[in-house]
Amino acid sequence: MIVLIVYLATMFLVAWYFSRKESIESYFVNQRKTNIWLMTFSTVATVVGAGATVAIVSEVYNTGISYGIALPISFVVGMFILGVLAKKIKTIGDEYNAYTIVDFFEKRFDQKNRNLTGILQLFLLVIWIGVQAIAITSLASVLTGVDYKIALFLTASITILYTSMGGLKVDIITDFIQFWIIAIVFIIMAIAGYQHVGSLENLFSQLPTGHLDIFAFGGVSWFIGVLIVSGFLYLGNTTHWQRIFSAENEVTARKSFFWAIPITAFLGLIVLFLGLISVVLLPDIPKETAIFALMDKILPPWLVGAGFAAILAVIMSSIDSLLVGGSTIIHKALFKDKNLELKKELLYARILTGVFGILGFVLAFIIPNIITLSLLVSYLALIFVPPIYAALYSKKVSANASFYSILIPSITLFILFPILKEQVFVVTTLLGILIITLYDKVIKNKVAKTL
Repeated sequence: MIVLIVYLATMFLVAWYFSRKESIESYFVNQRKTNIWLMTFSTVATVVGAGATVAIVSEVYNTGISYGIALPISFVVGMFILGVLAKKIKTIGDEYNAYTIVDFFEKRFDQKNRNLTGILQLFLLVIWIGVQAIAITSLASVLTGVDYKIALFLTASITILYTSMGGLKVDIITDFIQFWIIAIVFIIMAIAGYQHVGSLENLFSQLPTGHLDIFAFGGVSWFIGVLIVSGFLYLGNTTHWQRIFSAENEVTARKSFFWAIPITAFLGLIVLFLGLISVVLLPDIPKETAIFALMDKILPPWLVGAGFAAILAVIMSSIDSLLVGGSTIIHKALFKDKNLELKKELLYARILTGVFGILGFVLAFIIPNIITLSLLVSYLALIFVPPIYAALYSKKVSANASFYSILIPSITLFILFPILKEQVFVVTTLLGILIITLYDKVIKNKVAKTL
């Protein structure tokens, strides 16, 4: 508890110190001056969130290596794709003076694209906040033994207050600090876990039947689909666009993602390893608490607090980016044509950040299933990929083609997700590609025949 209190107090002090003389440009895009080191480690800390730690360990504990291998692959592919496109995104962002992906769709297409993209991005972000909130309340429940509702209220208050203070500028600075906490503690846990199991041979021999099946989680089609398209889902999340827009130049934006690749892969493999260790050392526990229970099992008492602080760092480094992304979209929609005093504008931005965070934590209470939420939001992010590529590389794609390539697959996703579950992304992704590719050609042909 002392370690956690010190950690939280440090984050509050950092947020307060760097938010004293802040502008809207600083709050939302860090004055577009983020350097290579802050970009790289902030990106890693954000990607390696609750979906990459609590979710992997819990699902590896439940079904085996399938989910735990799929997500690290998506990290690597996602960082590579963002690295390839970052220079062009940064250039366009500076040209459009964009803060989010929503601004990009408005400038490239039209207002209806902005409205649709804004609504869906807010939905995407609030679900991701819910995913992180589930993880953070699991930590509170394990640590203090308090009821889920109480844990949700307390952790929501702490996280939202901390994030609302500083915006993206403080988000990036604290992510840099949190990365080193995460990396050091996870490496210590991997070493301690290895010592407990004795050897890899002992570890593998004690795993339940089927836990080494790479297709166990969602079947062959799901795993192959992850290999093909999973990395693209990062392109559909506005938090990465906002970080790219904040870079000091195009080269920094591009290199930061390439430098992040080996780091995210390394941390992903460590988390997979911790999941397998938890299967052997912790029989019959709730899967969502596996990583916390593992810390309590393998770490000496004086390091358990540091372990919990590391998970808190993992979660907070993702939540703060999501909160700022959501509040930016809402702020731009409400105040883009209004001239406000700086103090009022910052006050409104902080209030919006807080309100948006509350929505995410409420969602965590309504649907406390981290895997279900992670899958739904991932498939929603994939829907944005075809129109993004079309917007970046083709001037001929119309606003209507973009609009319907997002709208129709999104409706399809929400209708079919309860039925097809893991496999629904095949339908929605192909549908989006077909619409963005064929819509303008079909319309032009009909017009030509009419004439």
